[in-house]
Amino acid sequence: MQDINTLIAVAIICLLTGAAIGYFVLGRMKPEQQSRVALEKQFNDMQRQQQDYQQQVSSHFDRTGELLNELAESYRSVHNHIVDGAQTLHSTGISPLQAIPEGRPVLDNKPSKLAPAAPPLDYAPRQPGKKGALHEEFGMDAEKKRQDHIESPVSPHV
Repeated sequence: MQDINTLIAVAIICLLTGAAIGYFVLGRMKPEQQSRVALEKQFNDMQRQQQDYQQQVSSHFDRTGELLNELAESYRSVHNHIVDGAQTLHSTGISPLQAIPEGRPVLDNKPSKLAPAAPPLDYAPRQPGKKGALHEEFGMDAEKKRQDHIESPVSPHV
């Protein structure tokens, strides 16, 4: 009898252990859980890619700025060389070219103290009470007055 009780107890313990293991395994294999984990992984990958891209863009523009500064310095050197040659080789010793100062910053990130330039006006500003230059009837009044003052041709009398 004791063997049967032991056998039943072992069977119940195995059944409960198997049920607990099955519950956790099925919980991990649920589609919602899998899709959530996959979405989190995809989101983290995309976020890492975005950060890498931003870093690449930043270093690209840093390097572009360095190269532009080097180009401007090279231009300045060539220009000043031409100025020196023109002053030395010109017959009067006076050259119309001016040297570019060396210490002048080429590209810096400091905002300019100058007022922003306004774009050129491509129209005549409108005067109060009058039609602007872009109005379809602009200038028509003067033409109408000229036509009113023109007398009709007189036919010759026979």
